Amino acid sequence: MPKVEIKNQKIFVGKKEIPIISGEVHYWRLNPNYWRETLRRVREMGLEIISTYVPWDFHEYKRGHFDFTGKTDEARNLKAFLELTRKEGFWLLLRPGPYIYSEWPRDGVPDYAYKYHRLHPRFLSYAKEYLKQVSKVFMPYLASRKNGHILMLQADNEIDPWPDVFGSQYGLSEKPGLFQDFMRDLYKGDLSALNECWGTNYASFREASPFIATMLPGEKGLPLKGDKELKRHLDYFKFKYGYSREVARGSIQMYRELGVDIPIYLNVYPFFYAHDWAAFQEVADGVGVDLYPSNELKEDEFEHRKLCDKIRYLSSVSKLPFIAEFQSGIWHGRHYETSVLTPNHYRMICFSAFLAGAKGWNWYMLVNRDNWYMSPINEWGRVRGELYDVFKQIVSVFRQLRPTSLKKLTEIGVIFNPLQYAARTLTHNSPILVALYKGDVDYDMCDPRRRLPEKKVFVYSGNQWLERSAHQNLRRYVEEGGTLVAFRSFPRKDDDFQPYQIVGFEEPERTLFEFKRQFTITLSKGATPIAVNSSVYVFKAEGCEKIQADLGTYGKQTVGYIKKIGKGKIIHLGMEPVPELVLGVLNYLKTPLVSYSATREVKTALFSRGKRYFLVVVNNGNEEKSATIYLPALAGIRGKMTARDLMSGEKKVYSKEGRHPLNIYVARKDGRVFEFTFSRG
Repeated sequence: MPKVEIKNQKIFVGKKEIPIISGEVHYWRLNPNYWRETLRRVREMGLEIISTYVPWDFHEYKRGHFDFTGKTDEARNLKAFLELTRKEGFWLLLRPGPYIYSEWPRDGVPDYAYKYHRLHPRFLSYAKEYLKQVSKVFMPYLASRKNGHILMLQADNEIDPWPDVFGSQYGLSEKPGLFQDFMRDLYKGDLSALNECWGTNYASFREASPFIATMLPGEKGLPLKGDKELKRHLDYFKFKYGYSREVARGSIQMYRELGVDIPIYLNVYPFFYAHDWAAFQEVADGVGVDLYPSNELKEDEFEHRKLCDKIRYLSSVSKLPFIAEFQSGIWHGRHYETSVLTPNHYRMICFSAFLAGAKGWNWYMLVNRDNWYMSPINEWGRVRGELYDVFKQIVSVFRQLRPTSLKKLTEIGVIFNPLQYAARTLTHNSPILVALYKGDVDYDMCDPRRRLPEKKVFVYSGNQWLERSAHQNLRRYVEEGGTLVAFRSFPRKDDDFQPYQIVGFEEPERTLFEFKRQFTITLSKGATPIAVNSSVYVFKAEGCEKIQADLGTYGKQTVGYIKKIGKGKIIHLGMEPVPELVLGVLNYLKTPLVSYSATREVKTALFSRGKRYFLVVVNNGNEEKSATIYLPALAGIRGKMTARDLMSGEKKVYSKEGRHPLNIYVARKDGRVFEFTFSRG
């Protein structure tokens, strides 16, 4: 029997790689008479994989009685759908729950089970019986079996403790529960340690209660008033992370005990308040994110960058970085916020996914259903031409691009701590991330809690506190030859908010200017002065290479330094970053961008596969652009360059001199993908 496994961010059945580009089709929400017709439209789009939930409460039509063959309702005939998808030649991603959400009553769980949280013994007992019943139906269709076609299985769905629903069962109200047990374990039974960190005076762990700060803009709640309340707030998130991880681990274990031997993955929200993505990867074979942006990414000026950054971060933690649910239409309610989803919107978000490093995705919902709008295929298997043709075009580009075969060409990484983001101590408009984005600097995002990959440069984007293990990982990276760059915010405390300075950063001697002030700095002799508008740290920086600036009446001051540590170094600048400053630092470090756009709002990323190169270009602007694009990474390659547009197939040949720069037309809120090949002559 073939082995189904994930290796090198790819999924294999035996020795055959299966590219992950799929679409969601909910069999029980469609008239079975239209199943075949609908699947044929999916096939004509170019897809070979479909995905579906299996709704527990729909198949358990009466408590203790299950129908998976359509005897009570033909839409319940899961077995027939599995047979049909196999006969039609599809691979399948199966999502049997227990939860499915999916705008379905009680999120897909029967009412007798829905009243208990996911780790409650009664819920686990009920869920185990359901999984036992449904697994009897799908097990023969696993891709590890003869002629099987179920490629991967998703355990549960967007696992969330839902404290607003089950808080009293966790001990978030009067009666103690899982929360208090978690805190006892977290503090290893040392109540005095908890009291010291939280600023409390509890006589027992049973008294411990969370401090839940204001989370959403415009909502009233408890504001954070100091490190101790923040610590208490962070521990609440650690509880949620721990709970979700335990649900994930237990759900996967249930499937394994039932004999499921194909990869099992987990899906996560596109934010971090319920899931630690990296912790999920520790218990699963893969992790995918669910993304539903607003039309043309107009929610705010940062939405495009945030979309890309979530995929960048996923790529650093998941063994199969794919988008488990990628917007294809929208659910009722959210459609008021997203607006009408236009054809160019889909190209823009899919090409942005390529740009950020996604290896694949599952379009949700590819086929329309109740409580859903704007999918490219409707409930009767008829296509919406203006959308369907674009999806077909994107599939064609995906097949040519083959994302899992590509190497992303960037030597720049960004340090990102998801807990800081979840607790709203790291804002969506982080100055360093904004500066990188505006400068069209492509980068990877990495979690400092884990060993950092080999990158020439890492830029720190977080708060002044980090877990001690993260501090140690940063120190190790520098000692082994890396360069760590920080600006005003740098790691100087642990997550108990105690001084912890092992990376090697120097503490500022003082801060100049009550308000921002404009001045210039020069990173090295002969370099172009860089204009900065910021308040500024001043350092003693004894034993370091000093970076100084003339601050007028304040005289010449040391506003930064370069410090050697082991085989590497840190560069610390005591001011807010701007694109020109970031680019100046990279130039000083001889770390040129591999590609960049000189045209505002146009973003690029460059990839390679052997001797072929692929450029992804996305225009986030509200007007069409004739973009000026530079390709420093290709400057040393001799001969003529042939650029082929992967959408149109059109080719253009450039001489060595004629490709510096390239002028490329990109429609508003849209994107393009090019393949570059080289020949002598």
